[in-house]
Amino acid sequence: MSAPHLQRGQSMVEMTVLCLVLVPLFLLIPVLGKYIHIRQQAQQATRAAAWEATASRSYAVPGNAQVRPQLIARHFGAADSKITSSVPASSAERLDDPLLNTFSDQPLLQRSDIDLGTYRNDRESGIMGKLTGVISRLPGPFPPNERGLITASMDMRIRDLRTTDGHAATYLEPFDTIGLRMRTTSALLTDPWNAAGAGISGNHPRSVKAQLRNLVPTSNLEEGSKMLQGVSSLPLFGVLGDLKPGHIEPDVVPMDKLERYAPRP
Repeated sequence: MSAPHLQRGQSMVEMTVLCLVLVPLFLLIPVLGKYIHIRQQAQQATRAAAWEATASRSYAVPGNAQVRPQLIARHFGAADSKITSSVPASSAERLDDPLLNTFSDQPLLQRSDIDLGTYRNDRESGIMGKLTGVISRLPGPFPPNERGLITASMDMRIRDLRTTDGHAATYLEPFDTIGLRMRTTSALLTDPWNAAGAGISGNHPRSVKAQLRNLVPTSNLEEGSKMLQGVSSLPLFGVLGDLKPGHIEPDVVPMDKLERYAPRP
């Protein structure tokens, strides 16, 4: 029979061996979950970036300097933060999402680690691309846009695992020097000619009004309606000033079809 003090020594050795295996495992499981979380956030961000490009008011892809702060604030911020149209400029490197920190309160991802790639406007490949090219030969810039395939990409540099004092967590090798990078890409095929607005007040060639003028021949009479305004002051001819031949209002919705805003609390 072995002595009691020898049994205690054996148990201590077994516990030490188990700790060398289990402690890193317990620390890495949440980190792996956070890697997946970052990947999902990036996928959502690139989808949103592609949509923001299709709904741009200028009928063209916006600049990265405009979209990148919005994506970071909405997709890498705190879960309970409000979504606003205008995002205030922030110089803080640390992101508000607590899941982007490690067990040692070191960041996995910071603001400067997120890069939004340059937008691409491409032609669609295959049969649909050929059909789009045929339709684009109609008079005027009739939709769909033959270069309407918008691609957005995002690159992220994931930081290596560090201890509380900022040194490499060598006991979690190779995650202390892995140099992980993630890249997500989203492509959206759509034409922003209606999402960007009717364009009644402007004359942009891809506005709804500009597109409809190609389909309504009487719209060419709109300029002639200005002549009728000159005779509206004459007796018996005043009613002519109310006529608007060829006038197009593509964005008018009947009042009974509009839903009222909920009253403020």
